[in-house]
Amino acid sequence: MTTFIVLIFLVLLNAFFAASEFALVELNEIKIKNLAEKGDRKAKLLDKLISEPSRFLSTIQIGITLAGFLASAFAADNFSDRFAQVLFDLGIPLSLEVLDILSVIVITAVLSYFTLVFGELVPKKIALQRYESVANMVALPLTLIFYVCYPLVKVLSFSTNAVLRLLKMNEKVIREEATEEQIRMMVELGDIQGTIKKSESRMIQNVFEFNDKSVTDIFTHRVDIVAIPMEATLEETLAIVNENRYTRYPVYEEDIDHIVGILHVKDLLLHLNWGTKPFNLRVILRKPTFVIDSLTIDILFQTMKKSNVHMAIVIDEYGGTEGLVTIEDVIEEIVGEIHSETHEEEKEIQKIAPNQYLIKGITHLYKIEDELGIHLPSEDFDTLNGFLLEQLGRYPKQNKVIEYENLRFQILEFEQNRIEMVILTILEKDKKEAEK
Repeated sequence: MTTFIVLIFLVLLNAFFAASEFALVELNEIKIKNLAEKGDRKAKLLDKLISEPSRFLSTIQIGITLAGFLASAFAADNFSDRFAQVLFDLGIPLSLEVLDILSVIVITAVLSYFTLVFGELVPKKIALQRYESVANMVALPLTLIFYVCYPLVKVLSFSTNAVLRLLKMNEKVIREEATEEQIRMMVELGDIQGTIKKSESRMIQNVFEFNDKSVTDIFTHRVDIVAIPMEATLEETLAIVNENRYTRYPVYEEDIDHIVGILHVKDLLLHLNWGTKPFNLRVILRKPTFVIDSLTIDILFQTMKKSNVHMAIVIDEYGGTEGLVTIEDVIEEIVGEIHSETHEEEKEIQKIAPNQYLIKGITHLYKIEDELGIHLPSEDFDTLNGFLLEQLGRYPKQNKVIEYENLRFQILEFEQNRIEMVILTILEKDKKEAEK
C-alpha cells in the first residue's frame, strides 16, 4: 500500500510541475507587473519568476526529471521481481533474468501511461484553462523549491550557457516579437469566436491599414470642394456658409488651383462683431497647409497634429489643387464615419425594395460588403464609382446596366465624369442562371 501511495505522490508531483510551467507561460506579464506594483504578494512572487524564465524553467525541469526518475526507479525496484516471478510461475518459457527485463519494460510503460495522462496532459489542460488560479496556487511553493534547488539551478545554468557558448549561440532567451500578421490573425480569431466585437475588430484592422493608405484614398476631390472666391462680398460669403454649414472653407484667387487661405467661421463671426469696419476677407484668413497627394495618412496625421491644423489642401506634383483633407477624414479611417450635429447626412446606402438598394457612387466598397453581406473587389477598388467605371472601361450613359456575378447595377445619375447614384439589385443565383 505504501508503495502505491509513494507512486501516486510522485505522479502528482509531476503534475504540479507540468501545470506550473504552462500556467506561468500563459500569464500576462504586464498585468502581473501592475498587480505587483499595487502590493499584491503573490503577484510579486510571480513577477520575480516570470521576469527570468530560466529561473522557473530550470526549477520545473529539475522537479519533472526527479519525479519521473524516482517513480520509474521505485516502481521497477518494487514490482519487477514480483512480476517476473508471476510470469515465470505462469509457465512462460523464458529465464527469470529475461522476464525481469521484460517486467521492467512493462512496468515502465504502464507507469509512463499514467504519468502522461495524470501527470502531464490533464494538469496542462487545467493550467491552460485556469492559468491565473493555478499560477497563484503554485507561486509560493515554486519559489521555495527554487531556493532549495538554487545551487543545482546555478550549476545547470552554467553548464547550459557553456554549451551555448561553444555552439556560438546567444545565452539569453530572445523572445520573438509579435508580428503585425500575427496580431491581425488574433483579432480575426477573436472576431470569429465573439470575444472581440465586430466594430472593435474593424477599428484594430483600420489602425494597421493606417500607413498603407495615401491622402488620395480619403480626401475630398477638387470637384466637391466648397470654396469661397477672394472677391466674394460679405453677403455672398454668408450665403455660402449658411447653405453648407461647414466650419472651414478654402479661399481662392482666380481659380481653385490658387488657394490663398482658410476661412474659419469663428473668425468670420468675430469680424462681424468688429462693427462698422468694411468687410475684408483677406485679413481674417488663416494660412493654408499644403500636403502632397502621395503622402500616407499616418504621416498626414502627425503633420496636422504637429501644426495644429484641421484642414489641409492636397496638391499634385505640379502644384495644382487635387482636393482637401480634414482631421475628421483621418480619424474616420479608424473609428468610422462621424456625422456633424449640424449636418444631416443622407445615407449612402438606402433600401428601396427587397434585395434592392439605392447607393451613392462615393460609397466605399467595404461598407457595401459589410452592410449587405455581398462580395465586391474591395482590395482593388476604393469606391463604387471606381469599380463600375473600371467594369465599363468608359464613361456610362444614364440607366446603363452593369452585371457582376449575381449583382445588377443600374446607373441612375452621372455628372461631371462621376457616377453619383446607383440602383443595386441582388439577384438570386438560380434566377441569374435562368436569365442566361
